[in-house]
Amino acid sequence: MRRTSLTFRGALATALAVAAIGCAPAAGQDLAPPVAQPLSATQQGFLTLAEGGVAQAERVWRDRRLGWYDSHLHDGQRYPLATIWDIVPLFESIDGIAVASPTPAHLRAVTAFATGAERYLNRGLRPTPGYSPYPGDRDPDTETWFDDNGWWGLAFVNAYRATGNRRWLADAQHALNYVAQAGWDAASGGIWWNTQHPFKAGAALGADTLLAVLLYQAGGSSYDLSQARRFLAWANTGGLGSQGLYVDSNLDPNPVDYIEGPMIAAQATLCRLTGSSTECALAERLKQTALDRFGYLLDFGPQYDAIYLQWMLDLYSLDHDPTLYRMAAQNARDAQQRARNAQGLYLLSWNGETLPAAVAEPGMLQTQSATSSLFAWLAVYPPPG
Repeated sequence: MRRTSLTFRGALATALAVAAIGCAPAAGQDLAPPVAQPLSATQQGFLTLAEGGVAQAERVWRDRRLGWYDSHLHDGQRYPLATIWDIVPLFESIDGIAVASPTPAHLRAVTAFATGAERYLNRGLRPTPGYSPYPGDRDPDTETWFDDNGWWGLAFVNAYRATGNRRWLADAQHALNYVAQAGWDAASGGIWWNTQHPFKAGAALGADTLLAVLLYQAGGSSYDLSQARRFLAWANTGGLGSQGLYVDSNLDPNPVDYIEGPMIAAQATLCRLTGSSTECALAERLKQTALDRFGYLLDFGPQYDAIYLQWMLDLYSLDHDPTLYRMAAQNARDAQQRARNAQGLYLLSWNGETLPAAVAEPGMLQTQSATSSLFAWLAVYPPPG
């Protein structure tokens, strides 16, 4: 992978970032639905790309017979529908488009998709309902992933951000409640990857910590804040590796970008909500370390890199560091120019190569939608200057 080092500004940058992030209004007042604002030409360009990517997904992956989306092109499997991990980038694409441009059509699209997304809620799970991978799962013994619950919960929070409909916050709360009760290792801390408990997963830690913070931001619940604090307390001891970033798992000490982005955004947002300069400084240090580790042009895989960039853009909205926006925009421009295959679908890597099987199988909805989600969230944020 390319690792392009960046030049950083050291302690002065940390001090400036702490001041820039500042302190927000009280929790519960900071995720109001957007008011339509004129978009810059750059934002409008990314919005058009995102709308085109979603329209392609609707046309190519929509399963008219089953009323949802298939995970793969021409899927002939017995259970062809997309799992949560397959389809969460499409959910985030639709959310981002509506946050950027809250037209009636875009808001209807969020409502329709979020209503379909509720089909993944498995009320048979114990000790409380949570989200199982396949729509319609009801078996209490269904193998269920705690990072899936985090990603799905975050997409529901963004559906609320777009529409103001608190139904979607309640859906997100199901995810956090399930992780807090079923996914947390009460003996030694950390969040398991899934209900088989194979290892403590950095992806679950990142997604679920950010979910807890954003639910606290939206509702001001002391319960949500306590979960965020509990997850972070473990993350900043047992979850940090020797490279100064959060590890992939307790079995793999390597950092991965889609863990770091949510964890950094979580701490920057919590700092903004509580006025804790310690969390601001930690978020800034983690940001600088992540930029140095992962570089400017990303090639881990669209489904991972898009999550990282989505939440680094969120951080950009707090600390106004233009490097974060320019990084996301350059990756998006590379994707626009290089990631389309011969059929015009975004199924290649952002540098134009065929994705290895270990990263993505051919014809995945996830690959297409990860790229459209990057376009969508770039449409939300005005470019610097």
